[in-house]
Amino acid sequence: MKPVLKLYLLASLLYLMVQPAAALESKKIYQLHENSVFQIRVLNRETGKKTSIGSGFIVGNGRQIATNFHVINKIILEPDLFYVTYLTKNGREGELKLLALDVVHDLALLVSDEYLGQAIATGDLPPKGAPVFAMGNPLDLGLSLAVGTNGGILNQTDDSRILFSGSLNPGMSGGPTFNENGEAIGINVATARNDISFIVPSKFLNNLITSSKNIDRGSSANLKIEVAEQLLAYEKNYIEGLLNETWPTIQLRQLTLPGTISPTVRCWDNSAKLNANALFKRYQIRCANKNHVYLDDANKFVGELIYEYYWLESDQLDTVRFHNLYQKLNKDQIENNLSQEEVSNFNCNTWFVEVSAEEFKVNLCRREYVEYAGLSDLLFTAALTGHDNQGFFITFIMTGTDFNATLPLVKKFLENVVWNP
Repeated sequence: MKPVLKLYLLASLLYLMVQPAAALESKKIYQLHENSVFQIRVLNRETGKKTSIGSGFIVGNGRQIATNFHVINKIILEPDLFYVTYLTKNGREGELKLLALDVVHDLALLVSDEYLGQAIATGDLPPKGAPVFAMGNPLDLGLSLAVGTNGGILNQTDDSRILFSGSLNPGMSGGPTFNENGEAIGINVATARNDISFIVPSKFLNNLITSSKNIDRGSSANLKIEVAEQLLAYEKNYIEGLLNETWPTIQLRQLTLPGTISPTVRCWDNSAKLNANALFKRYQIRCANKNHVYLDDANKFVGELIYEYYWLESDQLDTVRFHNLYQKLNKDQIENNLSQEEVSNFNCNTWFVEVSAEEFKVNLCRREYVEYAGLSDLLFTAALTGHDNQGFFITFIMTGTDFNATLPLVKKFLENVVWNP
């Protein structure tokens, strides 16, 4: 063979090696993976019937299945009553055991006693706007593929969610989302409807598979303890990050206040529209995070951080009427539907503190999660006193956290409140 021809063939081979894999159409992706994506079922041991369904796919050594924590959480709550099985596209069934959990990222790793098939490889997230393909079992109607586009990783969710402009329906949770090369770039997790859905990046699944090699929990392990420990570790790290940041500020009438204290937080004007004849003015700002963590069917989500500012003023109400209105608007509660079987009653302490040379009446309240040791909700309020026609109060809430770890955060919050005479 002539040297020139050899060089040409070598150059051609090198060119092909560095080219990206050919993009696949949705039909090809479906055909490539239809035997590796299963329906995941939670069944009642007494009736043998399913109580919930989701999706999952083969990973790791071919005996492991990835899915969402929220798909199988009933076995955490009542392991003696519920168990998990898989159902293939061709009708094959089998029981699955829990191998590992990542509650924070809504992931679970299940394992079968038998080899299930070829594991699906994970890959890189494509550029924003690139097509991606979510696979799963919507509404118990059979295996399906939803086509959408990659909206990028959302920093307001602690980089734990990818925005997917496609429709994820109930039953698709836990299934894989593919790039054009047929590699799993994430796991279906939630939808906000109207083609706004969310995917867990595959890096968290890879981390879970790696860490599962060191897990030996035993058959009698209390999984609720493991769930609580993961949540507490996550919240501790989240709070430490908040404490280490320099917070931006916002203005509300005569006050300088903490603004968006984290990329996970968004602040909105929440002022109520008043009647034109109202004898007072009121302004409200509500800030909240978006990185909520699914806990269970009863407690729903934890990991909330909410803080609200409320300013009230009037030059037309007398002192008594103004203070009656001020007291009525200052609520000391967390609005939800949790029962006493799920959380304890709030235990509160009240005292007066000086903040920026002004007196505030503060309430610090906590309640405990009955089933999850160490997990608490914090409710803190601070109300301005000593003014006849001006009122201001703060409501600060954190859910599913270590109560003692939140106290430095509350302290820093008050230290960043400045009254401007």
